[in-house]
Amino acid sequence: MLASMANASLLGFLGISLEEHRPTIWCRWRGFFIHGFLCALYDSYILQAAYRLCRVVFYRRKRLHSFPLYLLLVPIESTFGVVCISPVLLRNDVIYLSSEFYCQTPFTNIPAICYVAIRLFFLPLLFIASVYIFLLRHIRNMTSSPAMTGYYRRRTKQNTRDLVVIRRLLLMLGVLILLGLPSMVFLGIFLFTGYLTPVTYRIGWLSVSISLVFLAYMIIQLTSPLRKTVRRIFQRSPSSQNRSKSSREHQQQVTSV
Repeated sequence: MLASMANASLLGFLGISLEEHRPTIWCRWRGFFIHGFLCALYDSYILQAAYRLCRVVFYRRKRLHSFPLYLLLVPIESTFGVVCISPVLLRNDVIYLSSEFYCQTPFTNIPAICYVAIRLFFLPLLFIASVYIFLLRHIRNMTSSPAMTGYYRRRTKQNTRDLVVIRRLLLMLGVLILLGLPSMVFLGIFLFTGYLTPVTYRIGWLSVSISLVFLAYMIIQLTSPLRKTVRRIFQRSPSSQNRSKSSREHQQQVTSV
């Protein structure tokens, strides 16, 4: 969606006219879906925070951190995130910006853009930060408690591993903050001064694009199984494949003999 929007904007600045350089249905739906998908992205980290909360605090209730439950919750969460942004589409708040050559909710529509900012950015970050701060205090209190034996010591080791994961997720939280920070700064400037900087939309979406690339890189680096899989894919070469094939053939010959 971002690539399509950037392409339309770039061609518009170059003077190349496209069918979507007007308020078409595709232009409006693309502007809506970009906000909707970003909302689903932030809500996915709410789901991660809820999973860690159930795993650490409510560890006796296995159903709260079971795989089938989250297999069901993930599509529900994604759909809910998109639906929450739908009022801007139903109210026709997503309009064509002739200066940018694409459609989105303009910063000059204060009620609509404030709703998007609060629902998409502030509420998820507030919930995620609150959960992780609570978990950090909970794990530290359990670790520092002197009266722990047996089962609780094993839980402490598990919580220590969870603490490492939580700290990594806090790094991703920082990226999520940087993702929307420029747009929130420009929105604040407009609310207090009434002046909309000409590069507001361009810097905002550039920040989103860079942050999403960096976020994808961090997910790979901080997720051990995913990192190993990616390394195997890139380290696989034709010569190594030929060697493994010849070794399999040799093994089959030995087996047949």
